[in-house]
Amino acid sequence: MTQRNSKNNRPYRHVLCVYPYRRELKDWGFLPPVGLEYIASVIQPYADKLEIVDLRREPGHTADFIRPDTDMVCFSVNWERETDFIKKEITSVDAAVTTIIGGRCASDAPDKWLNQMPNIDSVIRGDGEEAMQEICKSLPWDKIEGLSYRHNGQIIHNANRNPGPIHDDMEPCRKLRRHKYDIVVNGYNTGLEFDLVAGSRGCPFNCTFCSFSRNPWGVKRKLTARSPESIVAELGHITAPIVAFTDDLFTHNMARVERICDLIMQRGIKKKYIINARLEIAKHPEVMKKMEQAGFGMLLLGIESAHDKTLKSMRKGFNTADIRRYCKALRTTTMFKHGYFILGNIGETANEMLKIAPFAHEIGMDSISLSTLRVSPYSGLEELVAQNPGYYIATNGKIYSDHCPPPQMKKLRRQINREFYNIEQILNIMDKARIHGALRVAPMFLRQIVHGTGRAIGRICIKAAGRGKGQSEHHQQKAKITAPLSEQ
Repeated sequence: MTQRNSKNNRPYRHVLCVYPYRRELKDWGFLPPVGLEYIASVIQPYADKLEIVDLRREPGHTADFIRPDTDMVCFSVNWERETDFIKKEITSVDAAVTTIIGGRCASDAPDKWLNQMPNIDSVIRGDGEEAMQEICKSLPWDKIEGLSYRHNGQIIHNANRNPGPIHDDMEPCRKLRRHKYDIVVNGYNTGLEFDLVAGSRGCPFNCTFCSFSRNPWGVKRKLTARSPESIVAELGHITAPIVAFTDDLFTHNMARVERICDLIMQRGIKKKYIINARLEIAKHPEVMKKMEQAGFGMLLLGIESAHDKTLKSMRKGFNTADIRRYCKALRTTTMFKHGYFILGNIGETANEMLKIAPFAHEIGMDSISLSTLRVSPYSGLEELVAQNPGYYIATNGKIYSDHCPPPQMKKLRRQINREFYNIEQILNIMDKARIHGALRVAPMFLRQIVHGTGRAIGRICIKAAGRGKGQSEHHQQKAKITAPLSEQ
């Protein structure tokens, strides 16, 4: 933990920021480690030399990047997987080098990481930017909120840090990327570069199953947003043609969304944007039109269930009648509508779960994804499981029931996907893909999520995508509304 004077009187001579995973979360691979890049942005003014190493993209190991003058290594530990590999990477760092870990997984169990790996000096719990800046400024560790560390053989947990505001100048340190992040599906590189932007943090809603808007120690995050001007300024120097916003809810303030759209169009920025939204966006058709014109191409919509009893217990804030009304208005947009549904909601039978596919067809979703309920700290799901006999939490944290154990859930998932992704749905997806210049991605997406006959259809789609300019008048008219990436 000793800091050595640098030639520029900075606290650190060489700092290494490591993303310690080999594999992607899924067969899709394109997300840059922006959480780590935000930390790097904070460290940069305090270090002579700073490197970001993403082990998904590097053949070597952490030790290969450590130099004689390395005096701090930071690891981002976000997922409960590849644990043995991560431990080996962390323990490969010499005890004389300050070793700090952060990320959601580390924040959930700081005692575990500090006890199991003696060379870890501290764990930053929750958002890391402010704590890391205080470390770099040499603030005494007992004064840094949200820090867990060792002192005289004891593990000390400082007071929690309340989630702070997101600042306008908060941008990831993209210039330190050693690789370009293209969309890759099952090893196939589409050649489309992808990036992420954080326009806000927090969410004003209180869905019972969700813990994303809380920090890992249960503190509800107040929604805080960057100015539209700062967001569009960041978009202006991003090279990727596809950008996803990491905001829990991008559309919480539609006047702000409209301002962002106006600024994007004024500056002539030509990209495609993916956002998390709520169905209530349908109340603002004029803003939706501007969103199409500005390049917003995909809405990720949390619908979760096809049943009122479940939506009520979740505190979603709408029922199935509301969903139908909002989605009727959303049919007018060319934006791609992806619906999230939860499989295995407490109180739903297998037959009720099978209503997902016809309900998603009825409300006009272009695609859907199915997730399983998973317990996370402070979500309240443990108490809900305890109150409902027949439900239990598996070792992986997922919730199952006696009437629908894991093998049956797997079958239900396949059946729902087969029923939803029929030929008509696949042709609709290809139509939307043409509009948004995403034909290189759509066939790979379909082959990834559709089973059985869908794979054959996916092969047909690939051939259709390769026919180039053979578009119908219908496709050409829609393309005028939202120009494809290749024309931007």
